[in-house]
Amino acid sequence: MGDEKRRRRSWREIDRARDSGKGRASGPGASRPSRGRAAASRSHRNALDRLFESGKVGELVKRRDEETGLLTSSSASPSRRALTEKIERAPDRAAKVAALDAYLERFSPPADFDLLTHLLDHPDPDVVGDALDRMEELLVTDKPRRTRTLVARLKTLRDLSEWGRLRRRAEELLEQI
Repeated sequence: MGDEKRRRRSWREIDRARDSGKGRASGPGASRPSRGRAAASRSHRNALDRLFESGKVGELVKRRDEETGLLTSSSASPSRRALTEKIERAPDRAAKVAALDAYLERFSPPADFDLLTHLLDHPDPDVVGDALDRMEELLVTDKPRRTRTLVARLKTLRDLSEWGRLRRRAEELLEQI
């Protein structure tokens, strides 16, 4: 009997109710801004203004830039970008190994698959092992851009390396890719 009293509304009536604003939510969860939210927003803006005016953000950005190599602390030492370009432009293997050594003296193994791929050509098995460790960490969250190049280098390492542990690690990474 309750269903008989209730009349079904047509789509036109439903659309008209939506357009006129009837049936919209009201109350504590409504979309109207409350005084509490406005005050909280104002206090957040004031806190951000104080943070930027204090200069702490600038110091953090400068420290981050120095760590990533975007900005060098001294003009005599090359930046990460300059060392990376030197590695990529090396004319032969000896120059590439020297550039890789210069990079590794200043920085830890990078979070970049392309540069890690260059490290696979290094004659020191410890450096290659560190590069493989870093690649394994990165594969959890990221994919390499140049997968074919990386796969080719890993296959070369797997097939031609005189170090058994490097061959096994290269095989494990190939299975992950």
